[in-house]
Amino acid sequence: MLNLISFFFQFPLLWYFIGFLQDIMVLIIKTGPIPTHMAFVMDGNRRFALNKKIALRDGHSAGAESLTQVLNCCYRIGVKAVTVYAFSIENFNRPKEEVDTLFDLLKSRLIYISASNQFVAQEEISIRIIGNRSMIPLDILADLEKVEEATSGYTKRVLYICFPYTSRDDIFHSMLKIQDKVEHGEIEISNITSETIEENNYFGPGCPPVDILVRTSGHTRLSDFMLWECHQDSVIEFPNTLWPNFKFWSVLWIIFKWSYYKTLQLEDAA
Repeated sequence: MLNLISFFFQFPLLWYFIGFLQDIMVLIIKTGPIPTHMAFVMDGNRRFALNKKIALRDGHSAGAESLTQVLNCCYRIGVKAVTVYAFSIENFNRPKEEVDTLFDLLKSRLIYISASNQFVAQEEISIRIIGNRSMIPLDILADLEKVEEATSGYTKRVLYICFPYTSRDDIFHSMLKIQDKVEHGEIEISNITSETIEENNYFGPGCPPVDILVRTSGHTRLSDFMLWECHQDSVIEFPNTLWPNFKFWSVLWIIFKWSYYKTLQLEDAA
């Protein structure tokens, strides 16, 4: 069966047809409500590599290819902001070889898409690194900041890369910044609000609340991700799909469902 499927995918006409279907579905979804901000916990690369009996690095590389398709789908539909959980602070507890692999893959992928990938320029995507930068090796941090600088002029879309990140560390970081501003007379304690916390976190002002949060691989936990940015109307999806198998059609279906139910809500409110 797999050989038969592989045989059909060798024909260019089939790829044109699939691309045509994608264009039609994108146009259909764009007629309804569109999420402003989507967030992804990209889980399942390790199990994918284990199931396929391939090197762990190859599993993470396959996950990077899925990210390209997911971003393509989101931005084509009109999603303004996408956040991905690229590396948790807890991941430092993994073997050093795997940590180094993740760091190298992230750096090389971001350098590639910012320097030579026309998709970033066409969609005007600003790439921002979100997280505790003191934990990033200086040579890698320098390269990541060059990527930020190279895309800083774009304002149409934004890609937040959480690396290394946890929500608790983010909120703690915000508290420290606010304390420092209070000590320097920049903020009065009586004027501190929830907006003050948002403005001083890693994302900074202007980050929209999360409309859809997706965690792949079937695990039903958030792993300390976007706890502040999720709100009462956020939709959380836990597809039982490993991240390297999570492609264009996977995220398109999630957006289609969200748009359909959002339309019903708006009609009821009206």
